[in-house]
Amino acid sequence: MKIHLFFLLIILAVPVLSQEPSSVHKNELDHYNKYFTRTPVSEAENIIPLQFDKSPAGSKVVYGFLPYWEYPGALSYLRYNLLTHISAFDFQIDSLGNVTNPSGWPWTNLINAAHQNGVKVIMTAVNFTPSQIRHIITNSAAKQNFFSKVKATLTQYSLDGVNIDFEGLYTADRGSVINGFMTDLTAYIHTELPGKEVSFAGPAVNWSGWNLAGLAAACDYIFIMGYDFSGSWSTVTAPTAPLTGGTYNITNTITVQYGACPPEKLVLGVPYYGCEWVANTNQPGATISSYLGHPRFYAAMDQSQYYGLQWHTASQTVYYTIPVNNKYNQVWFDDGRSTGLKFSLAKQYNLKGVGMWALGYDRDRQELWTELNKYLNPSSIGEDDNSPESFQLAAYPNPFNPSTTVAFTHSGEGNVKISMFDLLGRTVMEKEYENLPQGEHKEFIDARTLNSGVYFVRVSGYTKSGIQTSIVKLVLTK
Repeated sequence: MKIHLFFLLIILAVPVLSQEPSSVHKNELDHYNKYFTRTPVSEAENIIPLQFDKSPAGSKVVYGFLPYWEYPGALSYLRYNLLTHISAFDFQIDSLGNVTNPSGWPWTNLINAAHQNGVKVIMTAVNFTPSQIRHIITNSAAKQNFFSKVKATLTQYSLDGVNIDFEGLYTADRGSVINGFMTDLTAYIHTELPGKEVSFAGPAVNWSGWNLAGLAAACDYIFIMGYDFSGSWSTVTAPTAPLTGGTYNITNTITVQYGACPPEKLVLGVPYYGCEWVANTNQPGATISSYLGHPRFYAAMDQSQYYGLQWHTASQTVYYTIPVNNKYNQVWFDDGRSTGLKFSLAKQYNLKGVGMWALGYDRDRQELWTELNKYLNPSSIGEDDNSPESFQLAAYPNPFNPSTTVAFTHSGEGNVKISMFDLLGRTVMEKEYENLPQGEHKEFIDARTLNSGVYFVRVSGYTKSGIQTSIVKLVLTK
């Protein structure tokens, strides 16, 4: 009986959906559009074109969406040496094909920094309303207006291509209709702007109507949104992007859903976020009482340091639980290990590349950059595994009241950031030191203004092993 129950939980952990779910792209856009305004800005001064192409035909692509709500903060965390594409999200498209720029546009400093490093900047054209999408892709005037507006935008801001993120299409529009539209758009852009790219943001699962092989043939490549397997609609706790297990998973996405597509036309997108629910038990596949949101990678990793990550073998992802009264908050996401397995799958099937939703969601944590480095540079795989801990941390006294001292040994030489945050991932203290020399250093923590509880201090910066991070847990008692 125990064995049967175990397998039942595994099956429940990756639920089968009967229809295409609402994507994280749409959910977050709906949320942030309430708080950000889009001031019309058309000047494009001092924007430089792409200085060199670091992703020629046959090389691997790393394609990241950068939402406008992460600009300009994410600029502090981007590693251009590991990126090939940054897709600026979002250029809103109305039913007539007109374009509205993202908040704060033009992002001149981002475009120039990317172009100086050979990273392409892509226009993400977005519409999530099926009736409007139908008009754009079937009405001749709207279609031609959209084509010309895309050309004008790429030209004006020296952008390197367009990604079509049209979601929620009517089933009748998902096959030959959208594929014909993409064929015409690709031909138009290639003729008018040689060298510019045309791509499409495709679903992880063909719930109905899609001709994905035809879609791949109609554009330069497809960015597969390899997530949204679970979300606000879920009835039981489960991974956002299971690699294996259940009926649908990322392996099925690559081998079955997109199995008829040329691999050089596919970019596998992975989630830099997770899902959090209130559940009745602390077990995988638990019945959900309510949905709490999409915690981002940096916050989930920080919080999991206290509650403890658990490996879910069936899906090859991670989760942790937070006891709250008589229930449990369950948080499911992908850490470095599970993300690396997805990158390995992309390499195994020789896909064009990998990508993510979304840049900035990892803040200054380095785990996911490390996995990207391993993906692009296989020779580096063993290096990080054998390297010593970046900063040897200690805190004394601990527990403490009202002050403590954090001591750390710095093996490199360069900038070091010290951050202190609570269990919810909120930063309560942050300092940055430039050109900190090698050796032992101490940081005095005065917590008189803080409430009692558990906190974490994170030290991150350059070491002999590269950019590394270490964390120490503190207990404040008052």
